[in-house]
Amino acid sequence: MLSRQCLALIAALASCVPPAWAGMDKEGSIQRPGLFFAWLSPDDGPVWAHFENPAHLQQLARHCNAGAPVFALQAGTRYQCKAELPPKSAGQEESYAAGMTVQGPVPQADTRQYRLFALTPPRTPQWVVGSPDAEQLGALQSFVQSDDRRFGALRRQLQWGAARTVQQPQGARTTVVVPGRVVRDPNAFYEAQRHHVFVRGSGGYAYMGEVPGKPDSYVDIDGNDLPGLVVSEGCDGWCVSLWGVTGGLRQVGRFGGH
Repeated sequence: MLSRQCLALIAALASCVPPAWAGMDKEGSIQRPGLFFAWLSPDDGPVWAHFENPAHLQQLARHCNAGAPVFALQAGTRYQCKAELPPKSAGQEESYAAGMTVQGPVPQADTRQYRLFALTPPRTPQWVVGSPDAEQLGALQSFVQSDDRRFGALRRQLQWGAARTVQQPQGARTTVVVPGRVVRDPNAFYEAQRHHVFVRGSGGYAYMGEVPGKPDSYVDIDGNDLPGLVVSEGCDGWCVSLWGVTGGLRQVGRFGGH
C-alpha cells in the first residue's frame, strides 16, 4: 500500500496548486529555499516547483530569470534555468508554484533524466560510495545486536551483503545504507525496498531511520559530511523523495508525476 505520507503529500499538492496548473503531471515540492527538481531534456516540459513560502519562489524566479546559473547537485554541473510563474489576477495572493526548466548538458540515456538543482555549487559534488569493510560491518552488526528491543525486528530484515557506505572524501563521519524489506502493492503498481540509514562518527554508530526506497544518488544539501539522499520508489510514474540526514533523518522534498 502507498504510505500515509505519500497520500498526504498528494492531497497537499492538489489543494495548493492554482487552477491554471491543475492537471499538470510533473511536480516537485521542497521545504528549503533555493532547491528544485527539473528534467534535463527540455522536451519533457517544466516541473512545477511548489514552496510553502512564496518568498522562496520569488527568490528562485529572480535568480533564474536574471540569467544566473544553477547547479545540478548530483555532479555540480552548471546549467541555466527559467522559472515560469502563473499569471496573477487582481487581488490574487502570491503564487506558490512555478514551472522550472533548465538548459545544459544532457547525458545519453534510455530514460528521461532529472536532477536536483541549487542556486550555488555543492561543497561536495561527488561522494565516495562503496561497500563496508569487515571492521565497519562487524561494528555495525554488533551495534544492531546490542539492543534487541529496539532492533530485533529490524535485524531480521537487513541485507548486510548489499550495504553501502557513503562518505565525503575528507569527512569525519560515514553514512551506511542497508536494504531491508520489500513492499509491494500490484493493484497500485507499487514496489519499493525500504532502506535503513546509519551514521558512524567518533562515538560509534547511530541509527537514523528508514527511507521508503532505494537511494539513487547522494547530494550535498547541508554543506557538511552527511549526504542528502535522493530516493526512488517503484510506482506508476515517478516517485522520488529527498531526505536529509543532518539533525535526524527527515524528508525535505518530493518529485513525481507521469
